[in-house]
Amino acid sequence: MILLILIGVFSGYVFLESNYSNTNAEASSSQVKSYKFKTGTGTVVVNPNANLVYVTNTHGDTVSVLDGSTNNLVTTIKVGNTPFGIGVNPETNMLYVAREHNDILVVVDGTTNTVTENIEIKGPYDIAVNHKTNMIYVTSKVANSVFVVDGSDNSIAGTISVKVPCGVAVNTDTNTVYITSEATNKLHIIDGSTNNPISIIEDFDKPRGVAVNEATNTVYVVNQDSKTVSVIDGNQNDLIDTITVGDFPRRVVVNQQTNTIYVSNQESGTISVIDGSTNNVIDTFEVPEPYEMTVDSTNNKVYVTYFGTGTLSVIDESLDEIDTSGQLIEVMIGLVILIAAASVVLVVLFRKKQVRLSKTQN
Repeated sequence: MILLILIGVFSGYVFLESNYSNTNAEASSSQVKSYKFKTGTGTVVVNPNANLVYVTNTHGDTVSVLDGSTNNLVTTIKVGNTPFGIGVNPETNMLYVAREHNDILVVVDGTTNTVTENIEIKGPYDIAVNHKTNMIYVTSKVANSVFVVDGSDNSIAGTISVKVPCGVAVNTDTNTVYITSEATNKLHIIDGSTNNPISIIEDFDKPRGVAVNEATNTVYVVNQDSKTVSVIDGNQNDLIDTITVGDFPRRVVVNQQTNTIYVSNQESGTISVIDGSTNNVIDTFEVPEPYEMTVDSTNNKVYVTYFGTGTLSVIDESLDEIDTSGQLIEVMIGLVILIAAASVVLVVLFRKKQVRLSKTQN
């Protein structure tokens, strides 16, 4: 019994709650680590100011909070059934959680991890936050609209009419909002100060994810059916390049500090890494069933989720590929030491028992 307890503690698979477990055996690289959530993973967002990662548990009723340095589970926040989309304002430390099938946008105080309000929105799905204007943009496919929520009082400040909106992103420097529509193969470009359209770009191929590099004012849109990413000049709103990636790309994120773009290719099971200065694919990571995605530009990490298996994968670009054989040897040595210590304990207990029996017989 003592031996089993010691080995169990050493193995490190004791977490804050049984919902969360380490599954690094699935990872294809020393830069990639994977974790499982029994209550599922919907989407993921990072608050760089607090160095916290938030994952919606879409098969449950919580949001999991992880330490951005260690990936350890810190706590969970009760938000209600089937949460999926999530956004954060790092300046106000407020979270916004979409409960699409319950027609509720949940507002959470990130300081206390408590729900402060439930806003009625029909079918909320994707979320983007302008931390400078404190405006939250929430897509709704069923309402054919993007709802604009004023973060200062949680009121609906306006709506933007878009047929079956899907992805949404915002350039906080120019206060411009970008919305994709799979149904119409269009990208809607919106003036965030008026919520009026600036331009509409057509002829995409089932566009979904959209992201902006604010430093270069470049917009990236994934085309799911053509296995490409469209590159758009945000100054002129013109298509300037097309990048071939993997099968059925779903989401795209940008590391603002390194000018690196990451694309989740769902059917390929890969993440394409693109150099924003050349628009060339410079690397590819194998990740189990990549779906939703976010990036931590401060710590140079990418977080990838898939709701079907409840997987969260973490790509740490700050690490180089390393030889883990030395770590394995250290683990084996540690186990040998533990087994030896446990054996000593068992021998001592056995001898004590023998002494007691001897005294009884005498």
